[in-house]
Amino acid sequence: MPTRDAAAYAVLTLLLLFVAVNLQAGWVYAVDAVLIGFALAGWLSTYLATRPLRVTRTLPGEVFEGERISVVLLIAPVRLPRFFVHVCDAVPGFDAGAVFVPFLWRQGASARYETVARRRGVHRAQTIELRSEGVTGLFQLRRTVTAAATVTVFPRYDVLRDFPLPGRQGVELTPLLRPARTGVDVAGVRDFRDGDDPAHIHWRSTARRGHLVVREFEREVEPEATIVIDTRPTLSDDEGFENLVRAAASVAHYVTRRAQAVRLLLERDTGAEIATAGWTDTLRILASLQRSGRLNLADLCASLSSGTPVVFFTEDVDAVLRLAAAGTPAVAVITDGAPPRGPVLLNARGVPVRVLRQGEEVGRCLAG
Repeated sequence: MPTRDAAAYAVLTLLLLFVAVNLQAGWVYAVDAVLIGFALAGWLSTYLATRPLRVTRTLPGEVFEGERISVVLLIAPVRLPRFFVHVCDAVPGFDAGAVFVPFLWRQGASARYETVARRRGVHRAQTIELRSEGVTGLFQLRRTVTAAATVTVFPRYDVLRDFPLPGRQGVELTPLLRPARTGVDVAGVRDFRDGDDPAHIHWRSTARRGHLVVREFEREVEPEATIVIDTRPTLSDDEGFENLVRAAASVAHYVTRRAQAVRLLLERDTGAEIATAGWTDTLRILASLQRSGRLNLADLCASLSSGTPVVFFTEDVDAVLRLAAAGTPAVAVITDGAPPRGPVLLNARGVPVRVLRQGEEVGRCLAG
């Protein structure tokens, strides 16, 4: 499509043509012909520049929310020269970026731009947009080309020095002592956690998965508490829910630093599901979490055995109070969107509570 400059250029060309017709001056015709040829060259260069390209996008597969990364765009060689190509990329969940390629021909091109992960989730990019104004700037064309990529953005987390994990109740739920691992009774492999013996790293699985993996023994320590995140969309706004997920990631990091696995109670299409995972797998689960839950906390926790300690991340203070009254050892992490008397009622019931305040760092709120 023509730019604003093209309109003024067209008026000038028509005026010169009018003068040439009236004066019958050959040199004016020549000047006008040069101007018309210049405009045609601009349109042709713009058209060629935006013809489909083969573009490959390279970026990390997993990053943290708020992390700055480099995205590399590899452009395949083309048969005809192209000038002044803008390659505009917009990966969902990231700041948009663009690179400028002044000349492209047989050697192809490689360019990079810096961007920041802004939103947690599993994001899929499908296309890249090509823009050009040619060599004259009189015309502008846009075209999209296919360049598929998937990136997982983990929630941001804070390193906690302390957190009031709920205690177990009942003889059958007494915490097991951490066993001395001697290299026998190997049950499989799992992600490396802080506190694991480096001698138990399984290097073949580490090379295949791309992160540290250790041998897992039959006598593993039971998780200290179950993390339950209320995913019902009617309870909190988007930012409040994201703060709950960040808080859950911070608590999960605190648990894994104590050489414990993380147990999460999740809502699936088929109902409640319990997942026990290491740090990396927990991050992947939290990254894919959506505000689409239908079950209330009581229905979710019905799948847990009696006396199982739970860390609740919710605004539903009444549900936490009912479960605590029924004998569930609980800790509540709520947002400032919960009822104002919520912290008072929870403390009166003996439930430790942390309030996530909008605009305040999650780690500071969890520290009490």
